[in-house]
Amino acid sequence: MAVRAARPGDAARILRLWHRGWHDAHAALVPPAVLAWRDPEHFRIWRAAAAGPTWVAADPRILGMVAVTGDELSRLFVDRAARGTGVAGALLARAEDALRAGGTARAHLFCTAGNDRARRFYLRRGWRIAATFDSPLWVPPGIDLRIAVPTHRMTKTLLP
Repeated sequence: MAVRAARPGDAARILRLWHRGWHDAHAALVPPAVLAWRDPEHFRIWRAAAAGPTWVAADPRILGMVAVTGDELSRLFVDRAARGTGVAGALLARAEDALRAGGTARAHLFCTAGNDRARRFYLRRGWRIAATFDSPLWVPPGIDLRIAVPTHRMTKTLLP
């Protein structure tokens, strides 16, 4: 398995992985109304609106992906079949290295409360819960609806 920068040809596989991973981790934690905006087409819109570099773990199949936006680890998803194999740790390390190289002293991420697998993973790797609050969920442009869920803001010091 290698962790490398995502390529344009990876886009469809990344979207499928993100879509499945999001549903695995979040579908039971959000109000059912949100699921109407969590189909593959909306993930394409969501990804187009998200800035920042993305890396994938590949063997050559895409096993996982991670992205950063500014000083935030914005997306980390691993294919169900690759969980527990070290893919998530390798992707997290790559994202933390990129944040460090960009001068980020203190990084943050958001983890939906109730996503215990992810919360435990980040805690084991030195991330800490800085706050828990109601976070608005992404809805497509033009939708006049605000839905929020309890979310942990986690932080990690990367540079002294």
